[in-house]
Amino acid sequence: MAFIRESEVRTRARRRAQAANQTPQDALNALAGIRRPRFDIFLSQTTRDAEIVLGIYDLLVEQGYSVFCDWIIAPEVNRSEVSPANAAFVRGAMMICDTLLFLDTDQADQSLWMCWELGWFDGNKGHVAILPVLEDKALQYRSREFLGLYPYVEVDEKGRLFLRRPVVTGPTGITILEAPNMRHFDAWRSGNASEFRPRVMGPWR
Repeated sequence: MAFIRESEVRTRARRRAQAANQTPQDALNALAGIRRPRFDIFLSQTTRDAEIVLGIYDLLVEQGYSVFCDWIIAPEVNRSEVSPANAAFVRGAMMICDTLLFLDTDQADQSLWMCWELGWFDGNKGHVAILPVLEDKALQYRSREFLGLYPYVEVDEKGRLFLRRPVVTGPTGITILEAPNMRHFDAWRSGNASEFRPRVMGPWR
């Protein structure tokens, strides 16, 4: 298993865009209008990551998943505007998606929407996972703050998605490794989301 690397994703995006003689942003816009009654994945992402988003979208679709990405489905929506109308649109989109993948990059913490999307999906549907894209020099994924509460995505040599259970440290400082600590994406999304979350270790403080 391996983490998805930024250079690989950017190469994939550029290859797809160049094949159509487009920029990554134009390639995303060109996919607009794909409408479905349901989607396998709601891709929570930031507009600052156009090239990475295109590469990840291409990877997920190649693996056979239907993916809701607002740039693709509804490019007319102004993501820079936080309004009741936009919030209603995003809620409606999440309602028809089975899972949410939070695309964690260096730019993700600047997003106006991503944390709100994660919180809403967690509270209403449950199947939330983190999809980290790491720089080539990074040796491991260091999830930040509350992202460590959710399983995260790794891929095998064929690009298939697997979920790894997050490691939890108890109040006494002991780290607990629970088994099984890895599950195929399809098995995870068809099961109980809470079964692959870390256990509560001691009282909340």
